[in-house]
Amino acid sequence: MSNIIINSYKTVPEGVDCFVTTRHGGYSRGDYGNFNLAVSTAEDHRVAMKNIELLKNEFHLSKLVNLNQVHGNMVYEVTSDNYTDIMYREGDGLFTLESDIALGVLTADCYNVFLAGKKAVAALHCGHKSVSSDIMGEAIKLFVKHGDFPVFAGIGPGISCANYEIGPELADTFGKICHDSIVVKDGKLYLSLRTVIEQNLTNAGIRHIEHLRNCTFEDESLYSHRRDKGVTGRMMGVIVRRSDVR
Repeated sequence: MSNIIINSYKTVPEGVDCFVTTRHGGYSRGDYGNFNLAVSTAEDHRVAMKNIELLKNEFHLSKLVNLNQVHGNMVYEVTSDNYTDIMYREGDGLFTLESDIALGVLTADCYNVFLAGKKAVAALHCGHKSVSSDIMGEAIKLFVKHGDFPVFAGIGPGISCANYEIGPELADTFGKICHDSIVVKDGKLYLSLRTVIEQNLTNAGIRHIEHLRNCTFEDESLYSHRRDKGVTGRMMGVIVRRSDVR
């Protein structure tokens, strides 16, 4: 066994695995130490590729799909026939009806949001742009299209309200979406993106929501783009429905 450390969701449906990695357990060094999983950072991409292979081997992920994330609301349906074509496309959401296709989301302050129905699973990259453009609604449409609906939602680690100072324009946008998400303190504006995400999921009719409440800015075992002034790696959140329950 390696020393990979993860945060796992405990209330996922039977047969579904869902977890978020930390900084620990890989080959990265320096500002990216130790388990950067993004090939798009300034770190040598070969190191991130080694980390990805380590993750796949450790957790028996025969197919692991992720995207070139662009802070939009595009959600792709992944199959065993198209997963290599979907890999590294521009987008921020993945959905599949198939077992043993692991869906990955990279984060370092944004939130990973996971959905699981009786048939399908989805993984979403939820920064403020994706949330304000309703990426969660786009994913739920795919569940409904296939006669399914999420019975579980997992909201991952992300930057907390206390550490997410924003400007007036963003505060105005999110004040209209979710009034409770904006906090004013000492004349400064702060956004609770977790509050917006949870409200959107609840309004969509999803009743079972589990949080991993670590703040990426405060928890030094996690990567944080804001804390580390942009020179940092990425964690990966993963969801997969197993064909054989381990």
